[in-house]
Amino acid sequence: MSERILPSADRIEALLAAHEGPWGSERHVAEVEDLSPGLGQALVLRIHLVGREEASRSQWIVKIPGGGARSLLDSRDDQLDSREAAFFRSVLPARLPAGLAAPADAMVVPDDPGEWIVMRDIGPVLQRPWTPETASTAAARLALLHAPVAADTDLLDLPWLERAGHAAYTHHIPAGHDNLDGLATDANLKDLFTPAQVRALHRCLEAAEQLNARAGRLPPTLVHGDFHLKNAGLDAEDALLLIDWEHVAAGPFGFDLATFVSLYQAFGGLGALDEPALLKTYSRALSDLTGTDVADSVAVGYAIVHLTWGLHLRLGPGLAAVRLGVHDHSQEQLASALADIRSGCLRALSLAPIAGVNTGLRSSL
Repeated sequence: MSERILPSADRIEALLAAHEGPWGSERHVAEVEDLSPGLGQALVLRIHLVGREEASRSQWIVKIPGGGARSLLDSRDDQLDSREAAFFRSVLPARLPAGLAAPADAMVVPDDPGEWIVMRDIGPVLQRPWTPETASTAAARLALLHAPVAADTDLLDLPWLERAGHAAYTHHIPAGHDNLDGLATDANLKDLFTPAQVRALHRCLEAAEQLNARAGRLPPTLVHGDFHLKNAGLDAEDALLLIDWEHVAAGPFGFDLATFVSLYQAFGGLGALDEPALLKTYSRALSDLTGTDVADSVAVGYAIVHLTWGLHLRLGPGLAAVRLGVHDHSQEQLASALADIRSGCLRALSLAPIAGVNTGLRSSL
């Protein structure tokens, strides 16, 4: 990956001074921290602004879409670098109901050749630990995001929304097949799955077109598209705050909950989740808000995302990173990566019947 090039404090200060915004006037950029995630394509900075008096200090996030480094994820989304700015310029942030929010005072600032997004820093909220109890609260809050579309379907007509985000990584399917075939000859990986499980995972990868067609028949809603522990936090009033809206999409019920559960352990969630209970909490809240029983649609959408988004990432770039030795410098990281790949794939196989995929497995996993 290429090295990130950070803008200087002087450049940031000059850009803010050239535009009126909630950061106010006569502000000095005292410090710049690089918060950019390793897999993201944006440059993410925390800046410390100081007014005339040192005590007048505030923290902001500056996000520069496309300013970061590329990764093995190899996104083919040609709107990834512009979608979050479009989101903050749209009516959507103002339409988020009580109990759900994006970062406050977000503003899109033009910069040659692109745009910067400046928003309040909600770091303390994002740093709160996730537990099964807070996960249950988040599942109920997700319904607040997904339900409004039932009353205003025009929200899904916004042209920059991601479409079929659950299938955004289908281009990794050939690599997934190759990686599965390579397990048998790798002494460190040959026991990751049984031969029957390997055959079943091949079948799941081959079912992508079938799964996409079924997803297209499910009721669509507005989804965050990249909902996981590092992109969300609960504040002191248990409102759900969400960052990183570059994958905001039209997608099926259950999409966001599936990505959250899929990455819960890998991203540091504490304790074991009761997945059936989470699905029930989310389905009940969504059904209450829409006045319609959506449990069946939720179950199918949830299963499909694990079989597409989850499998394509784990068997494609995830397994490729292991085979390329990306984690070899740390046995702990390697063990964690393998545990995530195995658990995510086995979860997908267990959900295959709900999504209508015949894996050929005769017994439960």
